[in-house]
Amino acid sequence: MNTLQRIPAVFFFEWRRTLTVPRLAWMVALMAFPPLLLMLIRSTARSEPPIEVAAILVYVLAPCVACMMGIFLWATPALSSELEGRSWVYLAVRPHGPLSVLFGKYLVAISWSIPVGLVSATLGVIALGVVDPIRLIVVQCALVVLSCVAYSAVFLLIGVIAPKRAMVAGILYAVIFEVTLALVPAAVNLLTVQYRLRCLLVRWMDMDSAMVERSEVLSAYFGDESAAWHVGVLLTMTIGYLTLAAGLLRYREFTAASETDI
Repeated sequence: MNTLQRIPAVFFFEWRRTLTVPRLAWMVALMAFPPLLLMLIRSTARSEPPIEVAAILVYVLAPCVACMMGIFLWATPALSSELEGRSWVYLAVRPHGPLSVLFGKYLVAISWSIPVGLVSATLGVIALGVVDPIRLIVVQCALVVLSCVAYSAVFLLIGVIAPKRAMVAGILYAVIFEVTLALVPAAVNLLTVQYRLRCLLVRWMDMDSAMVERSEVLSAYFGDESAAWHVGVLLTMTIGYLTLAAGLLRYREFTAASETDI
């Protein structure tokens, strides 16, 4: 069996193995957090929020926070869990074993996180009481899918680069790059997923024309490329991260022994 034939087997095995009550509880909590918070915001507001404000609020809580947290919990420890469970040595000696595990767990992370993001985004829009919610729901759901696809590749790569400190490295990446540098209107934010998602939100909601014309800073913050360009860059980044992770997994040596065993 080649890699493509083994990936579905890994996917279904990992999916069934992770179908546990604690993980389901975490997913339900992530799913409920955005709509509950938006419901509280709406209850304190005197009137319906403008569509632009509603779009930003849902975007921050669903495609950003909920999706990133879900992917972080699923994708980052993908390799470290095999090393800690002492199962890596058995996978590594099998033909195409490491790559099958990598891509199989990538699909598992996506399949768990996308439904969480879709439900939280949809319920979040409804909680805000937007008059015409269909377009906003469609845009937010599209951003959820792109967010999960891209972040899964990023956090898998982090887990391969630093398997012993994967969770810590993932938190540092999220705080430094996706929270801090993504807010800097300079060339450095072009490397972040947040920048691409933010630009897509502005393009798809037709929020860019007035803002970009008023300020050069906003122009740098949201860019002037088309939505198709940002989607293409996001997918290219995803393929690049997965390719790099696969290369490191293929040619780098990993040890299943703990530091005290060496």
